[in-house]
Formats: sequence, C-alpha cells, structure tokens
Amino acid sequence: ARTHPNDIGAVLDISQKTGVAIEICAFIGSSPIRQLVERWDIEKMSGLVRDAVKLSVDNGCPLTFVTEDTIRAHPTTLRQLFWTAIEHGADRLVLTDTVGHATPDGLQNLLQFTRSLLRSWGAEHVKIDWHGHNDRGLALALNLFALEHGVDRVHGTCIGVGERVGNGSIDQLLINLKLLGVIDRDLTPLRGYVHKVST
Repeated sequence: ARTHPNDIGAVLDISQKTGVAIEICAFIGSSPIRQLVERWDIEKMSGLVRDAVKLSVDNGCPLTFVTEDTIRAHPTTLRQLFWTAIEHGADRLVLTDTVGHATPDGLQNLLQFTRSLLRSWGAEHVKIDWHGHNDRGLALALNLFALEHGVDRVHGTCIGVGERVGNGSIDQLLINLKLLGVIDRDLTPLRGYVHKVST
C-alpha cells in the first residue's frame, strides 16, 4: 500500500472482514528523484508516514515501513522517515533497491547505517527486510548477501517476474539455500510451481 489513507483503509477493510491482522507494507518514495517529481519535502513525507503507521497500528494491523529506492536515498531523509515510522509503531523496515542500482558494498553500507540508527534509538527489535531488483543481474547474489549479513527476510518472486528485468528469483534463492545447507526441505514441488508461473 502507499502511505495514503485510502490504501491503508482498503487493507484494514479486508482485515476487519476476514478477522485476520494483515501485515501492511506501506511504501513511500525516498530518493531525491521521487521528491523532485512529487514536489515533496521531508515534512510532507514524514506526515504521510506518521499518518499511515498510526492508522494501521491503531486498527490492529502491524505495519512494515518500506522506503522505495532506499539505496539511492539521502541518509538524512532515511533517518527522518525511519524514525517517524518506528516512533509511531512500525516494527519492520524494508530496504529496497528499486532500480537494481545496488552492489554488495552498497548494501553492506546501508545495513550498517540502518543498524546503527536502530541501536542509537534502542530499537533493535525492529526487523529488517531486503527487496531487490535485477537490473544489473545482482538480485540473487544480493539476496544471499543480505541473508549472510543478518537481514530477517528477503523478498523475491517466482522466476524473478517483476518490473523491468524483474526481482530476485525466489526459486533460485531456495535452490541456493538448499545447496548451501541453510535450509533442509523438499524442493521437488518447485518444478511445478515454476512451470505454472511460466505458462
């Protein structure tokens, strides 16, 4: 959902009708490019984040805060947006590489920066996700790198389907995790899953 009351309200409506406390992933563009296009300043962005988080949490749904294009955002912008989200009840941050710009060094720097902020705020309980795209062909490698460096969850799609050249391939990720001995589960249904999505 966007950090917009209409989007959050739609998810809350589904949650209330089903009786399930749905995890809402609410995103806002965080790069200078998005701020220029939308004519947003940090006060406007912080207000959108605050209102989205409060609306979700006040209605019983956990909120995961997503900064779109995190990897190219300015650290002061990230600091303000992360703090606003956490202060009002977000319990998970999603760091994103929306245009496939990241390298392993860049991801490592972003993770160190984010963890440093969480420590300084006494917010080590906040979980961290990684969401990458494959424009440079690094999505799978970065997913593995993110897991190796302690992120709590990585995102992917079947056969990497997604915007432009796609996201991290969840099927390749599972196979690699199995080969590395990180997971021990039967992956034979994966063939049918990939076939179904590809047809």
